[in-house]
Amino acid sequence: MKSKILWLSFLLLCIPFQAFAAGNIHLGLLEIHPYTLLQETYNDNIFAAATDTKNDWITTITPGIKLLLPTGMHQFALEYNAVINRYADFSSENTTDHNASINADLKLGSLIGLRLNDTYAHGHEPRASSTSGQIEKYDTNAASFSATYQLADTSKVQLDYTRTTWDFQLGDDRDRKEDLFSIYLYYRFFPKVSAFVEADYIKADYDLETSVLNNTVNSGYLGLKWEVSPYTKGTVKGGYFNKDFDTEGQDGINGFSGAIDIDHEFSDYSSLKVVGKRVIHDSPNQAARYYITTGAYVEYKHKFIFNISGVVRGSYGTDDYSDPIAPETLTRSDRTILGGVGLKYQMRDWLEFALDYNRLDRDSNIEAHDFISNTYALTINLAL
Repeated sequence: MKSKILWLSFLLLCIPFQAFAAGNIHLGLLEIHPYTLLQETYNDNIFAAATDTKNDWITTITPGIKLLLPTGMHQFALEYNAVINRYADFSSENTTDHNASINADLKLGSLIGLRLNDTYAHGHEPRASSTSGQIEKYDTNAASFSATYQLADTSKVQLDYTRTTWDFQLGDDRDRKEDLFSIYLYYRFFPKVSAFVEADYIKADYDLETSVLNNTVNSGYLGLKWEVSPYTKGTVKGGYFNKDFDTEGQDGINGFSGAIDIDHEFSDYSSLKVVGKRVIHDSPNQAARYYITTGAYVEYKHKFIFNISGVVRGSYGTDDYSDPIAPETLTRSDRTILGGVGLKYQMRDWLEFALDYNRLDRDSNIEAHDFISNTYALTINLAL
């Protein structure tokens, strides 16, 4: 399988360049963007195991297509892709995911905007992020709408609603429906800088009648959003959340939450991205009711010469689980560190090659959840 990707790379180099150009397929106003990602990865710990690690080569093929239809002030988009993972030695780890989405971005006059979206995924949680230690396959669907109304030249209000459903194949203890209601009030005090107030309400209802995990989360934030120039944009917010469980005797929790998302280009050749968050999640198993993630991710890109660029990335995060349902079980706490480097060659607008190395280290107070993995990947990305 490894030789197939290398052979395909050679064939791509032999294709006449003028035969392709990014975004050159149209049917009237309809834009058609087919794409394919080919990746060969070596992972020295495919089972995310603390001991007795196993290594393997993984071939990933991601064919997809995106359709764009601009009509006046409106835009419609439809996208589908499949993510096909095939292991050279451990075929039990093979997976095929399917992802589809439809989006409508509508402008109803100069004051009202409406965005409708539906996203479906037939996916999986890999062993490294699954607390069961197994591949967790699931089906999920998120249907949402977002409406904005311009109150004045300097302020606007935004209302969001999302209904998400989860259906796991290994059991029904995690199957649930989540309703998210959000309201934002923006006030622009500089041409490209706005302050905002955000209020969220999340209701989670589990399908299992005996579940004690049904809960509601209320949260409020103050934030700042800016796009001062094409080179600098970001969002920073901080606030407070309260999580209550429906079942009597199940204690809730409250505390600080926040997020940061900053993109800054120092020049045409170098850029920095910083993402951070502190957020509460429903637990992926019934050994704990919830866990809190606190962490940050940093990525620095630099363009060396012509179409060659490099990237350095790193992240640090902690996952602190709630008091377990079984009192004799140790409360779990994980610390995860990621470090990596990459090199990309943009051969043409429609063709790029990338080499990446990443090291992932998870240190848990429960030794069975410790693991270290090193991955090396060659990626070929074709997008018209």
